[in-house]
Amino acid sequence: MSKIIYTTTTTGSRWCLAESIFTTCHREYGDISVRQGLRFAASHASAVLGPDLAMSQQLPHPPTATGPIWNQLVFGGPPVIFADDMNHTWIRGHLINGRWGGTGAEWYNLTPLTATANANHKTVEGFIDEFIRKSLCYEEAEKREYWYGVYYCVQCSFHPFSDHATSGPTNLYSYAPAFIKISWRAVSIHKPVNKKVEDVRANLANLSVNPVRTFPRGFPLPDRPAIMANPVVPVGNVANGAVLGALPVNFPAAEPGNHFDGEIEIHQ
Repeated sequence: MSKIIYTTTTTGSRWCLAESIFTTCHREYGDISVRQGLRFAASHASAVLGPDLAMSQQLPHPPTATGPIWNQLVFGGPPVIFADDMNHTWIRGHLINGRWGGTGAEWYNLTPLTATANANHKTVEGFIDEFIRKSLCYEEAEKREYWYGVYYCVQCSFHPFSDHATSGPTNLYSYAPAFIKISWRAVSIHKPVNKKVEDVRANLANLSVNPVRTFPRGFPLPDRPAIMANPVVPVGNVANGAVLGALPVNFPAAEPGNHFDGEIEIHQ
């Protein structure tokens, strides 16, 4: 639960426990990607995740989007759809997790991921979840002038999962990204003073998002899972390939000194 700041002439600044305020803001989705001339699945998405998200996880927003290529054949397209592929188990993977408010009903936040890639994305999301929980504990422990959160961005690869020599309108894997690239940054937001809770919540997206060069004393960073520290690129896949969309204009540069910021590619 967030603390908000009020000032009085007799006591100066004081902090009052409020309700859930800083869950998410700056949530943005890119255009639907175009693969083999067909508009299908997400290109990129981003959101700032706040500490109150840990106490008020939103509805899971399970993937429900359907349509051509996923569960409907397309004239001149692949002879099989993702839902019926016998070589891989495909998941409609969220770019922004449904528990973080990411939609599951629209393809601009969903992309086909193999079960393995989707599980690896969940590992990264679990790492971010742990940071959010620790951020909430830090927020509740003392009087704080700043909120600490995470700016989270996912970009789908420009190149498809299919081999370059076999890519084409009839190859199902030409409609799936080769990988997704995840970038995350710790951010702080200076708390407004003498504002009503509903006004703060409504205006959160207009508050400045600042990079975190070092964390304050007492902020407990989560341990990074070993698999994230030493990711393995599958044989035949190429790392550091082109991705769709650009990072948000206010997305901070990585601050190595905070020992949290990072990025990772998750390959199919």
